[in-house]
Amino acid sequence: MRYPVILGLIAWSIVLASDVRAQDPLAHAKDLYLSAAYDEALVLLEQLKSQPAPPSGTEIEQYRVFCLLALERSDEARKAIEDIVTADPFYRPSETQTSPRIRSVFQETRKKLLPSVIQRKYAEAKTSFEKKDPKAVTQFEQLLMLLDDPDLMATPQLSDLRTVANGFRDLSKAMASATPPTPAPPVPVSTPSPAPPSPVVAAAQASAVDAPGEPAGDPSLGFTPPVVVSQPIPQWIPPNTIDRLTAFRGLIEVAIDENGRVTSATVQQSVHPLYDQKLLAMARTWKYKPATRNGIPTASIKVVEIRLQPSR
Repeated sequence: MRYPVILGLIAWSIVLASDVRAQDPLAHAKDLYLSAAYDEALVLLEQLKSQPAPPSGTEIEQYRVFCLLALERSDEARKAIEDIVTADPFYRPSETQTSPRIRSVFQETRKKLLPSVIQRKYAEAKTSFEKKDPKAVTQFEQLLMLLDDPDLMATPQLSDLRTVANGFRDLSKAMASATPPTPAPPVPVSTPSPAPPSPVVAAAQASAVDAPGEPAGDPSLGFTPPVVVSQPIPQWIPPNTIDRLTAFRGLIEVAIDENGRVTSATVQQSVHPLYDQKLLAMARTWKYKPATRNGIPTASIKVVEIRLQPSR
């Protein structure tokens, strides 16, 4: 009696295991792939992919790549790899589960796609930054991780973007930890017309406010603000396509002595991480007709607004 019972239990266990396996379509697709039934596995994987919220989406795509490459459908396999990288740029196939050939195709396709993924990630992070969204910090940190990816080490055109991303990440951190500022009063526009921009430079326009506590041009107080003699704007050469289509603005404060020379310059509001240092260097060369009080030249403070507009 004992042996028939044991055999019955074994048969029942096999049936139960088969039923459980049948309830897991992805596991069944993996079995089909391992048994070299690539077409059947691919049909099942396509069905899983078409579900509204497919479970284990990346794993489904991974086995689709395996099947497509086994069937010599290279173009479709590369498209599947692009879908994986777009959804998760950090994904890499396991060395224990994939052959060197599959890893080579995956790396080659990923390497070609990463620059466009990075540009998209940069645009998303910058949009969050402009909206003062706290998630901009995380987005720029993820972007910097991607820029440090070994597959991009030999991509010199992205080196400037790394500098930009670092600058925006730091600005995002400072913005996230700062107390919301009190709204500033409207800034009066200065009368001098800006110099025409260079063909390769985005149009720049400067506007000024008087130093705090100094009534601008009030004859009854005997104060006359400084007047621009020479206030050149540095050239703006955007480092990438996104910045080439984006407008930027910022504020720089200059201290002017009684001879009309700039003695110091500081950035009140960043224009762009790659532009600020050039702006500070040129601001120290600006010349003014000095402010006067009761007709006597005097030191003063001037705030200049800088705008970088996309080239037409």
